[in-house]
Amino acid sequence: LFAVMSVTERVCVSIRRHRFMQLSLGGLTDLGSMTPAMAGLFQAMVAARLNIVVSGGMDTGKTTTVRALCSAIGPLERIITVEDPYELSLDTDPAHPDVVPMQPRDPNIEGEGGIDMTTLVRWATRMNASRVIVGEVRGPEVIPLLNALNQGTDGSMTTIHASSTREAFKKIAGYARQAKEQLPFDVTYQLIGGGVHVVVQLGKTADGARVVTGLREVVDADPAQVRSNEIFKPGPDRRAVLCGRLSDDTVDKLLDVGFDPAVLGRAG
Repeated sequence: LFAVMSVTERVCVSIRRHRFMQLSLGGLTDLGSMTPAMAGLFQAMVAARLNIVVSGGMDTGKTTTVRALCSAIGPLERIITVEDPYELSLDTDPAHPDVVPMQPRDPNIEGEGGIDMTTLVRWATRMNASRVIVGEVRGPEVIPLLNALNQGTDGSMTTIHASSTREAFKKIAGYARQAKEQLPFDVTYQLIGGGVHVVVQLGKTADGARVVTGLREVVDADPAQVRSNEIFKPGPDRRAVLCGRLSDDTVDKLLDVGFDPAVLGRAG
């Protein structure tokens, strides 16, 4: 819930209600958001502990998609979530057996006692987490998150507002530049190249359906850019179509968890 007054002619209240609180990857397939083969790919990426960034515009289903991805996480893994506000609800029925949800706290009237997203992400890396899930990156918390991804917290996830998989890299670099550390772009690109494995892009079709529109694999980075492979791109109806192939390293990781990327089809 969000409400404003005094800055508007009359009180305005906005209520955001999630329709799909227990949705799995199979459920997203049933809704037409992705193909069964793509759902199998995402499930394998979670099992292979790839670090995933879910990108998209407003109201494209980023939180719902992360919730569905988290449904593929094994019950013996420890999940730490950092959100503002709580939305994933991984600790509710049906609950994952080992989840620690954390939320920032505003300072009191004296300006003390506040705990921000950046602090919570740093704390999450000290809590024996199998995976760290950051509900949405939109500020300086991107730096401790990138550090965590580069220090072995594999299988972690986050979301970001961006209009394409490539723009997601620029948004991450921009947030890191605005932080007090003011990381140069080349340093952030190196952190992305070493910590992020894939970016999943979400969008809407002409009739308003939420769908996966693209997927980009991060390969490496140099001082000028993040080196990546576009695996899926938007088709004529905005739904993702295969356009490239995964790197041998990623293919090996997927084969190790029992998924053969050949089921996706042949690009071109």
